[in-house]
Order: sequence, then C-alpha cells, then structure tokens
Amino acid sequence: MPTNWVNNMTLQPVILAGGPGTRLWPLSKESYSKPFLAINGVTSLIQETAIRLKGLSKRPAIVVCAETNRFLVKDQLEEINQQPASIILEPTGKNTAPALTIAAIQAVTKNEDAILLSLHSDHIIKNVDSFQNSLKSAVPVAAAGGIVTFGIAPSTPHSGFGYLRKGKLENGLGKLLDFIEKPDRETALNFLHSGEYLWNSGILMLKASLWLDQVQTHAPEIYKTCTDAMDLSTEDGLFIRPDSGIFRTCPSDAIDYAVMEKVVRDPKRPACWVSEINAGWSDLGSWNSFWEDGIPDNQGNVTSGDVFLQSVSDSLVLSTHRTVGVLGLKQAVVVETADSILVTTMEHEESVKDLVTEINSKGKSNTDHHVKIHRPWGSYEILDEGAGFQVKRLTVRAGESLSLQVHKHRAEHWVVVKGTASVTKGENTLTLEENESTFISQGETHRLENKTDSNLEIIEVQSGSYLGEDDIVRIEDKYNRTDGPA
Repeated sequence: MPTNWVNNMTLQPVILAGGPGTRLWPLSKESYSKPFLAINGVTSLIQETAIRLKGLSKRPAIVVCAETNRFLVKDQLEEINQQPASIILEPTGKNTAPALTIAAIQAVTKNEDAILLSLHSDHIIKNVDSFQNSLKSAVPVAAAGGIVTFGIAPSTPHSGFGYLRKGKLENGLGKLLDFIEKPDRETALNFLHSGEYLWNSGILMLKASLWLDQVQTHAPEIYKTCTDAMDLSTEDGLFIRPDSGIFRTCPSDAIDYAVMEKVVRDPKRPACWVSEINAGWSDLGSWNSFWEDGIPDNQGNVTSGDVFLQSVSDSLVLSTHRTVGVLGLKQAVVVETADSILVTTMEHEESVKDLVTEINSKGKSNTDHHVKIHRPWGSYEILDEGAGFQVKRLTVRAGESLSLQVHKHRAEHWVVVKGTASVTKGENTLTLEENESTFISQGETHRLENKTDSNLEIIEVQSGSYLGEDDIVRIEDKYNRTDGPA
C-alpha cells in the first residue's frame, strides 16, 4: 500500500455546499445555511474549508451550491482571495450523490485523470496539518484506482452518524469492510466498545472517472440525468448551470445510500479503503455537537451573546440580538435570532429538523430567510411590515448597483442615511446625499447605484397592493439575473 505523496496537479477538490442545514435552525436557514456562518466569529465554515486546502492541491476547487446562493459563495470565497475553478449551480437540491456526479463530469472535462477530493463545506477541522497528512497518504491509493473514505474514531455512541467498519490499519489506512447507516444507540454503543468502527466523515477520494463508472453501475438514473443535464449546461463566467428542466427530474439521494453502500458489497468492486483522521473533526450537525465543540463555563454551559444564567448547567444558550435570561434548566438548548427562538433539550434536539418541517408547512418564511437577506450588491433587512407597506434598510457595497428595474405593484421611497446614492429615474439621473430622499412611482424605471468607495445605506419604504420580492422586472443587470429576487 503506497503512502508517498504524488503530483498534486491531479487532485481536484470538490466542495459540496448545497444543504439547507435545518438541524441548526434558527441560526441556519435555507438562504443562509450553516456553511456561510462564521462560527469562530471571523471566517465562515465554507471559507475555512477553502483555506485548509492551501498547499494540498494546485487545482482550485469546484463548488456545487444552490442557484440562489451563487453570489454568496462567490463573495465569501473572494473575501479570502480564493477563486474556485467553477461554481456549479443546482436549480434544486437533490442531495449529495447528484451534486458529486455533476462535479465529476465537470472535472473529467478539464483533466481525465482528476482525483476527486469530495468535501462538505460545513465541517470543523482543528488540526489542519494532521488533516492534510491523512489526505496526502490517501492520494497514491486513489491514483491506483482505489476508493478512500475517511473516518473519525468515535468518542461517544452517537446515533446521528453513519459508521465505517474497518480492517487493520497500516499507516492510517485499512480495508473498508462495510457502511452502516445511523444505528440505534445500543448498536452504536457496541460499535464504540468493539473498536472496529469509525464515524463516517462524508469525505471521499477517488478518480472522477471511477466515481462516474460506479454511479452508472449502481445509480444509473442519477448518472443519466446528470450527464444529460451537464451536456446542455450553460456557462456564465465562474457559474455553470446544468439544464434546469432535466436536473429537476434527477432522483434525490446521498452518496452513501445511492452508491457507496452498494459498492462495498459488490464482489466486483474496486479496492475500498478507509483512512482514520485524527484532526479535531466535527460536522456541527446538531446543537449537541455545537455544545460539545464550544468552551464551557464551570457549570458546563456554552454561551454566546447577551446571555444571563442562574442555576443552569450543561446547556447551550446563544443570543444574536436580544438579552436572553435562563433559570433553573439542565441540558437545555436556547437559541435566539432576530426573528425566531428555539427552546428544547439536548435529548430532543435531533428533532429540530421535524419542527422546521412543521413550521414550513404553515407557510412561515422564517425557516427560509433571516431578517438580513444577502444579494450580490449587498444586503437588506426588513425593519417593519404590515398591510400595504414594508420598510427595509438596504446596504449597497462600494462600486455595486441594483439592476435597472421596474415594479408593477409597488412604489418606493428612498432616504439616504449613509453615503452617497446615484439614482436613475426614467430618463433622469440624480445624486442623493445623507438625509436626502426621492420617490419612485409604481411602474417607473429606476436603478440605485453606489459609485463611491464606501458602503451606502438606504431606508426604503415600499407601498402597494403586492410587496413580494418577485415583483421585479429587470431591464439591465450586471449580475446577469433574470426577473425575481435571486
């Protein structure tokens, strides 16, 4: 089993960033999910994922994300001076197997010998050197036609992870004997005591051509749909759009369910290996893992924000906007955001996803969006709303502009509170300084621009019969968007 490092030109990182992250609601939401959160207060998880690839491969990463998050991905990577090879846009989420398949198709078009390193965008790795060493040791195995999975030595009988049954390890690598999906607690406890199992990290390394071959064998419908969608894909700079109509028909399935569990039990399978990573890994897949990854006080509490506790122990309490007081609770989870509050226990926190589904069924938007919503030109926050009106604060980044657009159902009143605004109204242009305002009538063509080198802040008051974000008809747009909010 070779362990020497090989030419890193063939290693093609793939960052999967398409999941909604509902288990961490209300902090994570569909439009601003876990990968984009700065858990350490400085860099987001997707930024951390890109940073830890430095020195590992000379090839920039392929990123797969939701169409609606394309500019968020691009902006966050630009903030850390990272430019991906491409950003493949899923018109709708179809889980990880289709996501990796369209990335593999893109990879082989650029390099037939590409070795995929499939990474999730929302993991924490505390020891980057150890992490990279494990990956480097696996490259020769993948280059020789093997499949390498990466596992974590279990510290608890966790029933929320899949497991890998391993053979004897040599230099951190051993034969992969089986996949086991999310066992019950008793089974997980037996796994822990046996020493034969690792948590499945979801990290995978193999040749792109081999992945496509295995998908074609074990998930032929996914293979055909993804291939057809990519054959008709379009490119817009970094963005690659698989054919929307075709991709939406693709079965939704995870890498392990669709392919890997079948591969490892196939007598004709390629060589399958498991590498044990000892690098301080966490997937932050639940509030319990969030608590375990934090720094507790003397009572075992992990807190953030304006939080006050009395007679509280072994709890997680997070506040992003308001003062939160908690009395007399044990193993509690309390999470406050601008528009939502979650209160549960560690025992029940794995049911948060089900709770979000129920809230969603009632038509509540706060499972999808935060109060602050990001756009390619900046962001906006909803300050107040009611029948026939809505008040927003818009922040337009230096040098950016909204599209030249028109609204069919609403009028807008703009007040500059910070910076200088360049405004187009019909055939006229004007400049607004702080405390100056203008009115945009219903049906009037208009555009807001920031031509300065500092941020522009606008208070926008909307009025009309319909105030939805889809009431936008774009005439010109520097970001190549069509009608609607994206």
